[in-house]
Amino acid sequence: MNMSNIKKVAIPPIKSIQAFEQAAQLGSIVKAAESLSITPSAVSHQIAGLESFLNKKLFYRTGRGMILTGTGEKYLDAISGALHTINAATSNIIEKQEKEILSIHTSPSFGLLYLLPRIEKFKKQYNELQINLTCSYENIQFNLDQVDIDIRHGHFSWKNLSVLPIKNEYVTVLAHPSFLAKNKIKSPEDLLKNNLILSQSALIQWPQWFAHHNINISQGLTYAFSFDRSYMSCEAAKQGLGLIIESNLLTNSYLKSGDLIPVFDETFNIPINAHYITFPHSHKKYTKVQYFIDWLNTELNAQQ
Repeated sequence: MNMSNIKKVAIPPIKSIQAFEQAAQLGSIVKAAESLSITPSAVSHQIAGLESFLNKKLFYRTGRGMILTGTGEKYLDAISGALHTINAATSNIIEKQEKEILSIHTSPSFGLLYLLPRIEKFKKQYNELQINLTCSYENIQFNLDQVDIDIRHGHFSWKNLSVLPIKNEYVTVLAHPSFLAKNKIKSPEDLLKNNLILSQSALIQWPQWFAHHNINISQGLTYAFSFDRSYMSCEAAKQGLGLIIESNLLTNSYLKSGDLIPVFDETFNIPINAHYITFPHSHKKYTKVQYFIDWLNTELNAQQ
């Protein structure tokens, strides 16, 4: 092939692209600088250079931070997958891993209560994969953290990513059998006279549950316990300390063992989309990502 016949395309400096991508994802020059371990002025300089190179404005600068222009949104969507591909290819060469790695990040309670008890089944089915599992409530940066899939908890708000809602989830009121034996609860109003346990991270909490069922709580609610992690609330309820309102996905093992039981019938359940499988659009072509998504959907459907 005559290389002289290949048209040369100008490519902006990789540092400028990295600065743009981090500022776009984090919405802040300062946060982008922290993630890249450079100064904010260096980030601003790189972005200005990229805008000059492209002859296009990529951000609106406002008092609330950096907001992408329409061109900026399109450019971010186009380059994010390329950055991850470069990062993953470089890491694979440097680390020379013998096994292909599937890196999963998830919210703590989903990772501990739902995924971890089942991950061995996935591993047996796809033994050729090494599985890296990390947990936190942070929305990770796929390129920097080298993550393939992020299972996020919260309200849908993630642009420039492929997002698949985890279905068949609902919240329900649960307690240990011994607690219900000592505290007769026949109606939702009876809950107000008993120990309520608050899960601070839950999307539907006691006020929303009572409002959904038209229960007057104008005098306010008091809680016997309050925890910032669902798994702590589940363990407290298991010890007979009170009542919780929690996801059926997170409490599945407790229900199977009989450590927790529903207080009311299913008409008092509230459907919810609280967890989402997220990944960059470019990851759709990764077989390992599709393996995991298909397996997880099979597990979820089996739980109906």
